[in-house]
Amino acid sequence: MDVNFAFLCDYADNSAKLTAVGVGFDTLYAPKVPTRHGLFYAVISIRFSITEFGSHKVGLHLIDVDGNPQIPPLEATISVTQPPTGYLYRNQLIALALYGVGFARYGDYSVRWTVDGREVTSLPLKVVEPPKSPLSSSA
Repeated sequence: MDVNFAFLCDYADNSAKLTAVGVGFDTLYAPKVPTRHGLFYAVISIRFSITEFGSHKVGLHLIDVDGNPQIPPLEATISVTQPPTGYLYRNQLIALALYGVGFARYGDYSVRWTVDGREVTSLPLKVVEPPKSPLSSSA
């Protein structure tokens, strides 16, 4: 099993081919904390080899720098079917919508993907104050 790619984005749809908008951000701007972010997506593509077909438990964990969960773990069992003749692998694409996630403070967070309880990748996420506008500073 290998991770083909994983990223955070503003929108994703994997109903046929993957469509994603605002791909690859790692920073959320918040004028104050605590804050809630309206909506973002976590996307992962996992390649399972021909010997790894069957059921697998996939999880997403959003944690702060101290390892505290920010949301309850999101877990689901996926069924990886035998690849078609001539293929030695099967790709599984997962796009999860994260609505109204709360962040108690500024700082570092991470989005961690697990398969069968083992972390397979981690995406950094930082919550910071928006940059100051040059127009708002006094001369």
